[in-house]
Amino acid sequence: MMITALCITAFFILLYLAYPVCLLIFFSSNAEREKETDEINSVSLILLSYNGKKYLNDKINFLFKELSCFQHYELIIIDDNSTDGSKEILNNYKNIQGIKIIHKNKQKGIPNSMNIGVKCARYDYLVFCDQRQKLSENILQRILEPLKYKNIGAVSGCISHLDKENKYSIIRRHENFIKSNESKAGSLIGVYGPFYAIKKQCYSDIPDYIILDDLYLSLRILKTKQIILKDDCLIIDNNFSKLYNYKRTRRYLIGFLQILKEKTIISDLSKKQKIMLIWHKYIRLLIPVFLFISYISIGFLITQGVVFVVLFSILTALGLISVFPGIFKFQFSLKNFIRMNIIYFIALTDIFINNVILQKRSVTSTGSRKLETGNLVSRTKIQ
Repeated sequence: MMITALCITAFFILLYLAYPVCLLIFFSSNAEREKETDEINSVSLILLSYNGKKYLNDKINFLFKELSCFQHYELIIIDDNSTDGSKEILNNYKNIQGIKIIHKNKQKGIPNSMNIGVKCARYDYLVFCDQRQKLSENILQRILEPLKYKNIGAVSGCISHLDKENKYSIIRRHENFIKSNESKAGSLIGVYGPFYAIKKQCYSDIPDYIILDDLYLSLRILKTKQIILKDDCLIIDNNFSKLYNYKRTRRYLIGFLQILKEKTIISDLSKKQKIMLIWHKYIRLLIPVFLFISYISIGFLITQGVVFVVLFSILTALGLISVFPGIFKFQFSLKNFIRMNIIYFIALTDIFINNVILQKRSVTSTGSRKLETGNLVSRTKIQ
């Protein structure tokens, strides 16, 4: 069993690692680009804000400076009913020409804010921006440049593999490698949500319940247009280990399941795009499952010899160090990879129990109650 589990785990890891290479070999695109316009001189930048008091002043000042390079521009800030004092900060900008502040009286989420922002936008070229991340200089001109071409519907910025603390992330590096090769294939499966540009004509309203708004919108765009990555448009985010907590991971997984249920989106994709979506986004979810099976298999063999005891102990120690980085200060290169997979496995198990097993029991018990009620009615009629 252990050998089988290890082989299957190794297979899925290698399959996932092979994905960007296969993109270059089988899915490369040589499509010629025809210019739609020689210059983009108007832009509507939509800043999505919620409880970002500590980021807002620096972010707004930076974005307004970037916008000043364009002949026509507007900065639309949608506040999702913040409760941390963000509203007071935003009100300081409400009388500045070119800035439009919209306060929502109820928190309705990012998709709702995006839909409102697009409806308010005056110009045909849109840029969506989150509040937390830092951005590289001249990013706005660079992100919009590819939209001059007819076949390009959206352009994504690139999350730097160096975070705000200047720490290197091998996971982000690999993800960027994947997205770069998807971009060369003409079908970037999911823009980076913190900063991307899109033609207004390519925007589709996003339902309020959608969690992965960036992936949902990207798949909509891919029906008719290409999406590319601009790796010189850098987004600098927080440390990887701070972002990937249990709550966030569970939310991501539920978002992936939502996308699978959106059958019209999947059916509109080409065969190539469907393969890319499954390979990039869903095959990797099998890795934590088989890693756990391999770990348990080794645990069952600890009675077979000292080698298995030592191996199981080392794996357990690495897992604890990875999951509790605040307690264990020991550093090693695979720590974030192990931590991410442990969190993903726990979240997958949680979702499976709550959405499959408990839901099935609920349906069964409801059916049983209906059957008992029906029998009682029948017996009453007979009597």
